[in-house]
Amino acid sequence: MNRQTGNRLDVGSECILKFQVAIFDKGRELTAGEARKALFERVRQMRLESCLRALERLASAESNDILSSALKYYKLHKALTPKFANVVFWRLQANAIDHDPSFFKVRLDKSSYVADLRAMPTRNVQRIGRL
Repeated sequence: MNRQTGNRLDVGSECILKFQVAIFDKGRELTAGEARKALFERVRQMRLESCLRALERLASAESNDILSSALKYYKLHKALTPKFANVVFWRLQANAIDHDPSFFKVRLDKSSYVADLRAMPTRNVQRIGRL
């Protein structure tokens, strides 16, 4: 909020950091490092919430055990397996549900997940690869 004019201007986190806009937490101005961490965490949380909203809309749009399981898995792990990601992105697109694929995390921390990805047809890997 501009103290002189009373006007408000919403800006993104990159501009806040670039132009060193003061960030306060509980009345205390954050240092540059604290501000960067706080903004990073807020962006991460907003992306997670966006993914969950898209998955919830998808699970309610289709009565499908796989999609319900993918939603539960995402809530628990904050990521999808490659198999879940393949089905989720396919159905999000088919149902025209607004989402940003780059916000979703896909787990590749187990050899079985990597093997699942390798076993997929190229078109399915490309669907996931847009992340």
